[in-house]
Amino acid sequence: MMYRVTMILSLLCCSILIAGCSALFSEQEWSENYALMEGVQATSPQMIDGSQNTVGETTFPAGSEMFIGSSPPSEVVITLPEKKIIRRIVIHANNLKTFDVYADKGGIVSDGDWQMIADVKSVKTNPIKISVLVPFPTDRIRLRVLSTEDDAMLRRRNSARYAGRVRVLGENQRAPGKIREIELYGYKTAEQVAAEDASDKREKELDDLLELE
Repeated sequence: MMYRVTMILSLLCCSILIAGCSALFSEQEWSENYALMEGVQATSPQMIDGSQNTVGETTFPAGSEMFIGSSPPSEVVITLPEKKIIRRIVIHANNLKTFDVYADKGGIVSDGDWQMIADVKSVKTNPIKISVLVPFPTDRIRLRVLSTEDDAMLRRRNSARYAGRVRVLGENQRAPGKIREIELYGYKTAEQVAAEDASDKREKELDDLLELE
């Protein structure tokens, strides 16, 4: 008798554990692409237009022409209409080699309280998929391009142009990043998953009724 009770309790615990894991995984399904939300802005709009047929270029910070030598990193900033917790970033790029990504923590600093959330030392795949572990919500993401596949060509072209003469002040020694699309994702909430499941169930019921007619 004791053995049967133990077995029943064990099966009950396993059922609860499986149900809990199922709920956890359902809550962590990817959300919609936040970059395509209404009201999202970017310093290069082609990177968030939903089309990979358009290519945007990162831009160099204002005043970078005052630097002598290699240029500072070029960048793109995406601004969301509301704060979201970003868990995944997908980048469709043409020429990125190394770059980093920052999120604005929303502090009192006027130019943004930026915290690094990704540091990519070598791009090996396209699209580039980045898991984000920082939990704070943000409404601004900044991608800085540190090097591209076009940098060497740009430097050779500049060297040939000047052939030993003094370079122009602030001339870029880095090529801009060429990016087709940047996608931002969080997790769906349990309520969103349940609503979608209910919608799918209703659609299936309607399909079944149509087949019976």
